[in-house]
Amino acid sequence: MKEWVGRGASIEEAIAKGLQELSTTRENVDIQIFEQPKRRLLGIAKTDAVVRLIVKANEPQDIDTQLDGMVWVEDGQVRYKAPAEGGLAPRLYIDKQLIVIYQGKAVEKSVELHSGIDDLIIIFPENVDPSVHTDISVDKDGLTANLHWSYVDGIRYSLADQPKGNAVQLRLKKQVIKPVPPSRESLREAIEHEGIKYGIDLEAITPEALKAPHGTIVVARGKTPVPPQNATIDYVFQKQHEVDPYSIKIDHYEVWGISSIEEGAILATKTPARAGTPGIDVYGNPISVPQPRDLAIKCGKGVKLSEDGLTAIAAAPGLPHLSGNTLEVLPILELKSDADISTGNITFDGAIIIHGSVLENVKVESLSGNVQVGGLVSGAVIHSQGSILVNKNVVSSMLQAGGMSIVQLKIAGMLHNIGEQLRKLERAYRTVTKHGPELQEAALLTNLVELKFPKLLGEINILGDYFSDVAHLLGPDIHEIVARLMVHFGPKRGPNTLSLSMIDELAKMLEAEEEILAVSANNNADIRARYLQNSRLEASGSVIIEGQGAYYSSVIAGKGFQMERGVFRGGDITVNNGNIVAKELGGPTGVSTHVNIVSNGHIKSDLVHSNVTIDIAQQRYRFDYQATKVRAFLSDGILTIHADGAKLIGD
Repeated sequence: MKEWVGRGASIEEAIAKGLQELSTTRENVDIQIFEQPKRRLLGIAKTDAVVRLIVKANEPQDIDTQLDGMVWVEDGQVRYKAPAEGGLAPRLYIDKQLIVIYQGKAVEKSVELHSGIDDLIIIFPENVDPSVHTDISVDKDGLTANLHWSYVDGIRYSLADQPKGNAVQLRLKKQVIKPVPPSRESLREAIEHEGIKYGIDLEAITPEALKAPHGTIVVARGKTPVPPQNATIDYVFQKQHEVDPYSIKIDHYEVWGISSIEEGAILATKTPARAGTPGIDVYGNPISVPQPRDLAIKCGKGVKLSEDGLTAIAAAPGLPHLSGNTLEVLPILELKSDADISTGNITFDGAIIIHGSVLENVKVESLSGNVQVGGLVSGAVIHSQGSILVNKNVVSSMLQAGGMSIVQLKIAGMLHNIGEQLRKLERAYRTVTKHGPELQEAALLTNLVELKFPKLLGEINILGDYFSDVAHLLGPDIHEIVARLMVHFGPKRGPNTLSLSMIDELAKMLEAEEEILAVSANNNADIRARYLQNSRLEASGSVIIEGQGAYYSSVIAGKGFQMERGVFRGGDITVNNGNIVAKELGGPTGVSTHVNIVSNGHIKSDLVHSNVTIDIAQQRYRFDYQATKVRAFLSDGILTIHADGAKLIGD
């Protein structure tokens, strides 16, 4: 049998060479391809193609009668027949994944077996045993244990069988061996080895589930603790006027009609505390629960408590009022007409109901209750320890609800702003000293204050001016704080009196006093009115404007501002800690309008005009153009504003 084995840059080139050597045509030969050509980038050949051409015989011949030597692979073993005299030695073409050593030397691509196969060594890639990887994870609360598994197939390598020929390609044969899935009992041992002993449930571990090459199954569940229920107090009397603050349709005449309670009316009910139930984690450890917190209904004048302590009842007719946590029924001063020059100023230790209006130059003051006005308030002043309810408009007037709480809230807000500035001053100093030359501490702090912190000096001056009017109402601690601020930062401050330790101590004093004032000012006295113009409203609770306009006015509120249907145009709104909701802020002519939340809360407005400034926790944004559907809030301490369906600022 006549044959040819050779190389070429391509298969066709190798075949052409062979046909030329054999002096025959393509249809007269059988073609075997031993190696495909490999190419690098840009088509440059890396290895040649290797082919074998066998001339077809007219009559079948016994291959063993040929002169050339033979080689083949049978049952994974290389077999060999030596060539007869004058015949060609057989040749092996080598799979690149095999290492072949012949007569002590490593060979590549191909080797001629001129000395038989006794010195032929073929080295296979290392076999891989099948394996199963398992892992147990427990959630951070210790209540759920998960089994994770994954399979890695094994591989056994051998030679693929090849027919007899003078040239044979050694080809690597791979046999994939699947791992045996673990048994449920072996998995139980692995779980218990991790210390898991409670709530083990292996029902979900089925042969069908373990057929998957990887997966996760819950294998143990602890006992979830039931938290305790703290005692709660439901102040029933407050619900008679409860409305949805986000509702657009509010009948303020019906909701805020003048009403009182009769003797024997239920004012508050208590739900007793209930103990929780401890849990158990998957390791068998108990999970404790805290003791529930108890509360007591505190009753003041005009209120009596049931024997079981669960119900507060009115002991006399009057106006129910919550002073801090103490429930009272206050006597009522009721005026059927207007409060005007004919009545003079009104001061009363209790609730005041005025069915008419409060007119020019009249001052109405309730020392211990709410004030309700059936008409409007024009050119007047109303002070109330409790809430102020005005059925109609407020024009050119001053309304203050919450008494001393207002002073405390205003001071707390000022201390908060100053404290924030002091902490920024500390950070600025450390940044400068870290990246710049070493400077004298007091001098550097003084320069930073004067050049970079004019806002700090301004806030302290505002505090000093306001404090001079209310100092007689406040305790010695706040007196000391204001005095120290004035010594170091006031208009008559001395040179180089600043130090980091002093600033840190002052900031801590401010934070502590702010917290004390906020707790002391916990008097949810609200102001409600229909319309607002050229007026100033201050409330320790919330300010709610139910009509469609609030113009050129100033509002200070402890807990929030709501004007769902109307426009707030000109002036400013300041809320200590709560939300600000208005349908529209500012005006089309760019009138200056400022909306400020001292501590934390959300600002919501369907329409915001240019020249409106939003400020939350001393982070400010000014609108230079009209925007719709505005939402502003803090996200991880960063002011974030959404408008027109997109984020304007924020992380």
